[in-house]
Amino acid sequence: MSASLDSEGLDVNLTPLLDLVLQLIMFFMITVNFVRVDQFDNSITLPMASQAVPLDNTAEDWIFLNLDGGGKLVGTLSTFVLDTPQKLKVHLMREKESLERIARDRGKLGEVKIVIILRADRECKYADVWTVLNSCQLAGFKHWQLRVMTGGG
Repeated sequence: MSASLDSEGLDVNLTPLLDLVLQLIMFFMITVNFVRVDQFDNSITLPMASQAVPLDNTAEDWIFLNLDGGGKLVGTLSTFVLDTPQKLKVHLMREKESLERIARDRGKLGEVKIVIILRADRECKYADVWTVLNSCQLAGFKHWQLRVMTGGG
């Protein structure tokens, strides 16, 4: 049996390639929505600031905390009863241990840089913000940032 080339040429079947591309697009669309659900809470109205610093890109991981106008944790942490600074500290220590264990499993050596991102409502009292930040510090976190809305500059 010999193959012969006729004048029509070869037809390239792109169906498997297109199928693969569509599957990748669907995968990334689905995972992008679930990566950081706790990062945004529409009930939080951030305070305005004239200058802001972007999210720390040198961190291995982030923990997002959302405080509503009454100083209560909302979002993914609203299901936990973290009504005292001690309970919040214990919860954050567990989170830190879990994230450090995951980083070590990925091959990270040395200190794991985990940044606390605090999104506090503009109506939240400073004492509530300080209580949360103090609990973070007592839990062993060294890096934290406050999220704000930037002015129209």
